[in-house]
Amino acid sequence: MDRVRQLHDQYFRLADSALSGIPAAQALQDKTGVPKVYGAAGVAALGLVLVLFNIGAPLLVNLTGFGYAGSASRSSALIAYASMEAVESPGKEDDAQWLTYWVVFGLLNVVEYFTGFILYWVPFYYPIKLGFLMWLMLPATRGAERLYTTGLKPMLHQARTGQRAAAAAPTAPTAAPAAAAAAKSTESKSD
Repeated sequence: MDRVRQLHDQYFRLADSALSGIPAAQALQDKTGVPKVYGAAGVAALGLVLVLFNIGAPLLVNLTGFGYAGSASRSSALIAYASMEAVESPGKEDDAQWLTYWVVFGLLNVVEYFTGFILYWVPFYYPIKLGFLMWLMLPATRGAERLYTTGLKPMLHQARTGQRAAAAAPTAPTAAPAAAAAAKSTESKSD
């Protein structure tokens, strides 16, 4: 039981320090007397229950995709803000993470738009999508970067190689002008 208490205290302190930079969480704690960690956990649990029961799931999952706090350098930054920080930073290691995240997020939403009537019948689609987005964005997993290096980069390289080969190949003369000339000579003979 002591071990459980130690883990609780450790994660409580960690979450409390992460939430201390959010003024709304502090104001809610001051008004209600409920620790901001428990308030955030309650909101997260409510959101998860709503997603599991598909009550406003598309909106909640996409809001999470836009607004989850997950910058490696700042624990309570919006993804859009974390992306701007990445662009402004001198290194390029975080650029690939966030640019890839936005490409995958956008592609996923476009595919979802056109296949929504099919995805409606996939059980637990939105919890799966939520888990996938979390995997993509979390600094601990760096899923977007992994997806880029193992899937998108080789596919992009293959497409570029195919384009270069097609551009470098000599073009064969087409048979259309010869066929047109033969048809014209046949017409003139019949007159």
